[in-house]
Amino acid sequence: MTSQRAKRLAAAAGVVVAARALPILVASPASATQSACTNYVATHGYLAGPKAKGVCSNGAIDTGAGKMTNPACVEALGRVGAKAEVSLPACRRA
Repeated sequence: MTSQRAKRLAAAAGVVVAARALPILVASPASATQSACTNYVATHGYLAGPKAKGVCSNGAIDTGAGKMTNPACVEALGRVGAKAEVSLPACRRA
């Protein structure tokens, strides 16, 4: 009886460890990056020079429930001339 109990406890502990490690193991590599932001800006007809790269360094904010566009990024892209239709999706990729 003690042997079976020990096996069950070990199995339960293994499940807990696996459940905690699973998000780390299956998480995709960071697809939302500064370069994804600048590429998005460039594909929509804007110059993705040093200013855009600097703006795109204001990464999206992780709320725990998902990514939120960084207001500093959107505002700065607007100051360099990008429309909201471009700056919002671009900054979401940052």
